[in-house]
Amino acid sequence: MSTNAEALKKQGNDYFKKGYLQKAAELYTEAEQADQNDPVYPSNLSAALYEAGDYSSCLEAILRSWALLRKNKSSTKPELVAKLSNRLGKALCHGIRARTLSLDVLTTNGPNIKSLRDAVTGKNPDGVADEEVAHTWGEWTQMGRELVDYAESGDESLRQFSRLPMFFKPLDHTKEFFSIGTDDIIDLTEGWGPGERYPLNIEKLPADLLRNISLMFGGVGDGRHALGTIAGLFQTYKRLPKARRIKLNAHLTLLDIHDGTIARNLCVFLLLDELNNVVSSTARSEIKATLMYTFCGAVMPPYCYKRLQAVIHSLRSRLAASPPDLPEWLHVVSESIPAILPTLDFWIETKKSTARTLEGHDHMSPGDLPEMQAMSTLPGSNADFKRKLDEKVANDRAQIEGILRGLSSEELSMLPFFPKGTPMKDRKAYVEANMASLVDAALQVGRAGKVPSYEEVWYQGTKVFLPPHEFLDRHPGFEVMWKQTQSLTMTPSALQRKVLREIENEWKPNITLFDTKFNDPNVYSDGDGYPDMKLNMFQTVTYMNQFNQRNESNAKEQSSTNENMLAAQTCGTFFEEAAAAIKGLVGHLTVEMICGGLSEELVKMRFGADTTRPEHFPRKYTRMWLSNVPDYTNGPLNMIVYALPQLQDDPQAAVACNSMLNTMVWGGDDEFFHTYTLLLPKEIPRYLGVRVINSRIVMDIGVFGSMSLPRPLSELASREELATWLTRVLFNTFIPGHSKARPHNIRCPHNLTAFFALLLYLPRVGYPIHWLSEFITRVLSGSMVSNIPPYDDFWPIPVKERLRRVQSRRVRTDPWLVDFENIIATAYYGLPFPIAAALPPDFSRDPDDIQVWEVNVQAAQYFSTQPFMNFNYPYDPRTQLLFYQPTAGPAAKVIEGMVDIFEGKRGPAPGTFFVLTMQEYVQYQTRIRFKLSRKRVERMRGEKWFMIAYRPDTFQQATRPVPIERWTPVASE
Repeated sequence: MSTNAEALKKQGNDYFKKGYLQKAAELYTEAEQADQNDPVYPSNLSAALYEAGDYSSCLEAILRSWALLRKNKSSTKPELVAKLSNRLGKALCHGIRARTLSLDVLTTNGPNIKSLRDAVTGKNPDGVADEEVAHTWGEWTQMGRELVDYAESGDESLRQFSRLPMFFKPLDHTKEFFSIGTDDIIDLTEGWGPGERYPLNIEKLPADLLRNISLMFGGVGDGRHALGTIAGLFQTYKRLPKARRIKLNAHLTLLDIHDGTIARNLCVFLLLDELNNVVSSTARSEIKATLMYTFCGAVMPPYCYKRLQAVIHSLRSRLAASPPDLPEWLHVVSESIPAILPTLDFWIETKKSTARTLEGHDHMSPGDLPEMQAMSTLPGSNADFKRKLDEKVANDRAQIEGILRGLSSEELSMLPFFPKGTPMKDRKAYVEANMASLVDAALQVGRAGKVPSYEEVWYQGTKVFLPPHEFLDRHPGFEVMWKQTQSLTMTPSALQRKVLREIENEWKPNITLFDTKFNDPNVYSDGDGYPDMKLNMFQTVTYMNQFNQRNESNAKEQSSTNENMLAAQTCGTFFEEAAAAIKGLVGHLTVEMICGGLSEELVKMRFGADTTRPEHFPRKYTRMWLSNVPDYTNGPLNMIVYALPQLQDDPQAAVACNSMLNTMVWGGDDEFFHTYTLLLPKEIPRYLGVRVINSRIVMDIGVFGSMSLPRPLSELASREELATWLTRVLFNTFIPGHSKARPHNIRCPHNLTAFFALLLYLPRVGYPIHWLSEFITRVLSGSMVSNIPPYDDFWPIPVKERLRRVQSRRVRTDPWLVDFENIIATAYYGLPFPIAAALPPDFSRDPDDIQVWEVNVQAAQYFSTQPFMNFNYPYDPRTQLLFYQPTAGPAAKVIEGMVDIFEGKRGPAPGTFFVLTMQEYVQYQTRIRFKLSRKRVERMRGEKWFMIAYRPDTFQQATRPVPIERWTPVASE
């Protein structure tokens, strides 16, 4: 025995006990090199390598130790042999599952592996029997039978997993339609909008990334950010040297969950293509006017409506062609086309009344909106939000007061609000005496914080944007009324009636603002078939004006003080630049449209399930702008698990989002992060292996970047910390918290599929596979001993909750095991951790055994579609399905007692009921689809099971019980 080697081993042991595995491995390696005849040193090294998750190197060290033991037969060391054999079996199980060990390694080392296995499992007469070792090799035996399936079916299993629903479903599957955006226009090559510079230095990109500039717009909305980015790309393109200009290739993926949103964007892009292919100045002006009214108008002149309808008809025909007949730079994923066509048919066939459209429409500044006032005064509102809102209103008022006080007598004489006969000399005194009401009127007329333009005064009286000047003669009375508006003189009532009659009788509704579900009172609370459009109509125009002047230092100030700004000119300039950029980038630009959920499409890209996209399309992106989609999809946790893996490996690559759904509800950024991730922003890199570039997401922009993965284990959460955090995430998925009513609602819709996706994500961060395998084994046992409580209260989750503990007790996981069965059977051959030995005896592991079932249902009660202050909003993703035998007792009692059941304080007994957090389709008034094992359903038939849908947050039963004999298998698509 070498003294030096022994000293190195002791040092290694100290580091090993403290969890410094890399340092321990280095010392054990030195010990082995110092004494190459002692099997203990490579054995210790194998232990450190195993704990670090390096199963390949672990196997090599084990076999070196075993070779020395076999060489030195005088010292059999049975305890060491047993440890090596057990460790070898585990390393094989985890290494094969993690795909860090190949089948070739098994073949090359087969005899040595077999001899070490036989040395302990009793097949060798001199071996030592050991129960734990026998269990380990039993699991390996099971895996051995499936090695070919792992190799051949692993990728397909993950593709099937990527198609599983990851969110609780709403009770009503109808998607909310957001047509006109409300935020600054972004050019992703410059950053995240005005004041949020994060430039993409295209000039310095390596050649391979220059050819693959890939930009994702998740929740694309009205497409304003895509158009802004195309304009920015073209500016950069023109600055590049010719040699690099030739190499540049940009791909924009525009994705939205609503088919109407994608259809609107396609209409806009085809109008831009038209603009690039006409030379007539009149035709160009008509197209630009059509773009303006389509993009941000409630109604439009008949010549614009005619052009819009021509584009819709053309788009319908072009998408129906095989392959779709679109401009070379524009692509629609074939899987999305069936969802888009019905919307186009609806827009073609539906005739809407202009009068009814305008009846539900008003131009309103932010301060006018009743929701905004309510948001700032309800209990629980974010104090910082309320303070900033109050400051903004005060600043707005002060600005308008200053303008009014600064007007000369001549300028005051042009204003219409003085009582008839007010002498010139008394007008300044009148202004001072009535300042508050005059400021109120100015704020009502214009956008809060902005000097009202003349066109906004026009809009208040007509509810339409002024047509381009060259077309005013097509509209009798418009030019005269416009001149009177500019001079701030009263318009004769006869002339105003004439203008309004023309609008009502000749103009047409902007049909692209109409959702196919507007007619349905079960979907929209008024159900009259018309959108309720109370919007700040000049907000988009203002943002376009700022973008048009983005290279000027005072662009924002100019947009706020230019009373002569006209929507037609501003929008025309914006669309001219976008069209010119598309034309200039032909051959270097692809615009791709996908109708689908952001997370769902990204995970399909990750696992190769996006089979309807061309192979050369990007799966990884340079930049992603997710808008406020994370508000609806579990916030930063969802971004990290689903979006971050799809970033390119470049330090400039980043994902960003804002928060707009519920800004006022958060006590700060820590509370925001904690509610969605159960971590603080500073903990995100250590637990999840991502850079938090900007954590000020509540009142600013959240920005995340990738890190080089896997991370050293020393930089990650410890085993105990990870297990604690995963337990919190799991328990809060079993027993989700409660959302307040709008506008304070929070959406944390992750189901158990999303939890499993988190487990699949963690190995790439650097966590050892066996940490995760041992954790899920405890879950699948049907119960867990823990001192961690779920958060059964209203969101947001206070930061102090992360430290709350209760007396350790045994909690039940059995109610959710069938949900895990569906997930595990689907993904079985692609899972990165061994799980066979942990599965309950009745579990299926065959993906072909998992069947979609359909049930026709009747509503147990009505859920109001009125969004404001409604705790029962059916579009909130909260649905769970309860399956139960009659012996489990009344369903209502089970629903109400779910927390106590989880805590082990009451029945029903295991096996008499279960819960599914994952559903395929839910419409609580008509039908529901879910997945279950065929074999399981056959066993359930004799026990007369029932199914209901319910909301766990409000304990409300949504559907009447449906007996098992009425569950119908759905044929595979």
